[in-house]
Amino acid sequence: MKVQDFHIIPYSEEYHDRALQLEKAITQGNNIQLEIVKDHFLDRAKVFNKSYACMALSNEGRVIGSAIGARTMLAINGEDLPVGIGFDTKVDPEWRNKGVGRMLTKELYKQFFGPQSLSRNFMTAKLSNVPVLKLVSHTVSNTSIYDFVYLTLPTNNRIKKTISTKTPARFGIKLFNKDGLASDYYTQLGSGLGCFHTHKMYRLKIRRISWTYKQGISVMKRLQPSKYASLPGENEMLSFATLYNHTSNNINGINEVLEMLETKGIKQLLVCCRKNDVINQLLESISINRYSYWLVTDFKLDRDDDVSIDVRCL
Repeated sequence: MKVQDFHIIPYSEEYHDRALQLEKAITQGNNIQLEIVKDHFLDRAKVFNKSYACMALSNEGRVIGSAIGARTMLAINGEDLPVGIGFDTKVDPEWRNKGVGRMLTKELYKQFFGPQSLSRNFMTAKLSNVPVLKLVSHTVSNTSIYDFVYLTLPTNNRIKKTISTKTPARFGIKLFNKDGLASDYYTQLGSGLGCFHTHKMYRLKIRRISWTYKQGISVMKRLQPSKYASLPGENEMLSFATLYNHTSNNINGINEVLEMLETKGIKQLLVCCRKNDVINQLLESISINRYSYWLVTDFKLDRDDDVSIDVRCL
């Protein structure tokens, strides 16, 4: 197989089903394998005002890769900046290490980030996703990484303590610009907390849980049923929401968000924060897991910078 055995084209509806088939064939994780499920290939892109999708095709017309870029905002040390985000970059396992991902990334820069005058661009990546991190480092000359974590809260759980500290968190989640965004994507509460209905963009299906993890889950459910009773099993679909606008001043009101989502039948709330900040300290007791993630940028970003990301990027 040679590099010239494929080519990059803009996405078109002609390839919709084949693009979704590629996504279905790719799972995330090892002990717990997750599949991203979308009703339409562009469901994660349509929440942004401007976006661009491209695909890699083999010479036989098979979709072997895809990538999407969008225009969004980052707040860095109090300054709102227009930036580009790359997401849903996927390469068929049979075609990895052949330059497909690198060509898709270059296409986003050439056809979207450049024409949009976006000199700052980023993506999010799981800490353990070494191939993606290598791809970025090989494609972009200067990169920075900024760590954060995902907490998963079952919506039938409630916090029983509060925090009194007003120490601001360095990492925040916002909904920067609602123009053109349908109102059913988000719910704003009187406390200032917001809830983005991420399940309208995509859901996660648990394809497989290793035997070892199944045994551990069984033990946790017996020992702490109030916390772990709602842990999902194989072939279950996860529909979740994502918290935004949370700060040390309003996070004590999270029970209202959890109650609202539970009433709507949404079983999980994702909360992004830094590992040691006050948000994490309050919520880790009711979280059923914590995933380490990075912002990977093509511009200088220090770990001590105050950063806020748009909730649609998660």
